[in-house]
Amino acid sequence: MKQRTAWAAALVFAALVATFSCIKCDAEASDSSDVPSAIRYEANVSAGGVNPAGVALENPYKDDLQSAQTGERLFSSMNCDGCHGGGALGWVGPSLVDGRWRYGGADEEIFHSIFYGRPKGMPAYGGLLGSEGVWMIVTYLKSQPVPTVVPTTSYEDLATNATPDANVPTSLVALQPALPATGVEGMLAKYGCVACHTVEKKVVGPAFKDVAAKYRAQTGAAAYLAVQVKNGGAGVWGMIPMPPHSDVSTTDLDAIIAWILTSK
Repeated sequence: MKQRTAWAAALVFAALVATFSCIKCDAEASDSSDVPSAIRYEANVSAGGVNPAGVALENPYKDDLQSAQTGERLFSSMNCDGCHGGGALGWVGPSLVDGRWRYGGADEEIFHSIFYGRPKGMPAYGGLLGSEGVWMIVTYLKSQPVPTVVPTTSYEDLATNATPDANVPTSLVALQPALPATGVEGMLAKYGCVACHTVEKKVVGPAFKDVAAKYRAQTGAAAYLAVQVKNGGAGVWGMIPMPPHSDVSTTDLDAIIAWILTSK
């Protein structure tokens, strides 16, 4: 009986030691794994002058001509020019060669924007291209000279002004979509839908008329499309992902989908 009790006590002690060791290991792992790895932006201001943990990214193809040429082909094959225009001069998406960057223009900052995407219509391409492909596109973009004339007029101004701004190159003016400031078309512009879609022609995403032709006669089409817009997805119209648009209000979303389903 005493021997059995001793064995039981030993087992309990061993279990406590193992539990303590696991807790200690978990705590140590948590200390390192819970710290997010992210790049530091030059424009960021750190509270109290203390920088958060971050990683230093370096472009392995910086200034490499062959990599820039490969990046140019990737830029075209991934339909980046469908939003950003030929030569990345800008279209419904901003110019990527004019030296002006919303999220930073250093190599690692551009990499971060392409790899993880950005709000309002910029998909994350890291899952398709991997780091190597994204770095080559970055190298291509950084190899482009800054245009001598940089357009400064917004697309909305171009759509409403009878005379385009003289500072905007004619080639770019011809590409600007005429976007009404009100109605469903205005909502499409507001939520960035026109960055990837037009009514008549496939750009990055399918044409709205093609979406209507595919789903118009299906039961529950509006509800299905609402989920697709809210959550995003890929694989139905190709491998380029559609980013989620959770910021679209239910009222606007219902109006947009009803309008799309009538497109012809």
